[in-house]
Amino acid sequence: MDSPLPEVISMESSARSDSYFRVRCGSRVKYIVTTQGTLHGDALLMPLFSLPPLPYSRDDWTVATISRSNETGELVPSLSNRTLLGVKEIWHPEMVDCLSLDRVERLSATAFECIRRGQTGTVTTIAKVARFEWEIPRMERETRAYRLLEGTGIAPRFLGHVHEQGRTVGMLLEKIEDGRFAGVGDLEACRKALGRFHQTGLLHGDVNRHNFVVGKDGLKLIDYETSWETNDLEAFDAEMASLETELGDGSGRGGGFEIDDD
Repeated sequence: MDSPLPEVISMESSARSDSYFRVRCGSRVKYIVTTQGTLHGDALLMPLFSLPPLPYSRDDWTVATISRSNETGELVPSLSNRTLLGVKEIWHPEMVDCLSLDRVERLSATAFECIRRGQTGTVTTIAKVARFEWEIPRMERETRAYRLLEGTGIAPRFLGHVHEQGRTVGMLLEKIEDGRFAGVGDLEACRKALGRFHQTGLLHGDVNRHNFVVGKDGLKLIDYETSWETNDLEAFDAEMASLETELGDGSGRGGGFEIDDD
């Protein structure tokens, strides 16, 4: 049987710094770092055609760092089996393999609409996944926020944790059907939702209009990557006071997490 071909599923590339690639090969995910100056031009966009062959089927490495030899000009890989960072805030019983999700649409760098297949059929959901280790702290904060908000009715339902080879890297969320982003006309409903959010001891940190979604089941507040726990009443008041201006902002700021906005 032929071995599965590797494919890049996430990338952060630049000719001016190190570049990072998340590569799927069958049921395995590997990480490749190319040092600054190793790849240029189109090779940064399609790295697998330029990189030396790697033993993707082996389980004794997680990260390959590839550099160009100053003496020969050849690409030299160095394999490491270090343990990658993962989300530690595990509170929901459901664990979902990231590779089992069928992607439908990319919503932002870390979020995508997907189809989850189960014994009772398929369901369309939203997945938020840390592609690389530096995104884990934001995912950690958001996962904890969802735990604190469980049962309040102001957050989309948390459907489970998303893992990659056993390492928790994200979450699976309810998709808000027939939703639209809030506007100034929704100010009172947004104030009520934000007030309940503050009552859990959380400051949201980014109350732009795209983080308030009005759906058939009411208004939901989303995107807690910048939230943090505090008892600072002045900070709560300042965030609430900024809400009207934020809802009237037509610049599109914060619109990366897309829904159908009719």
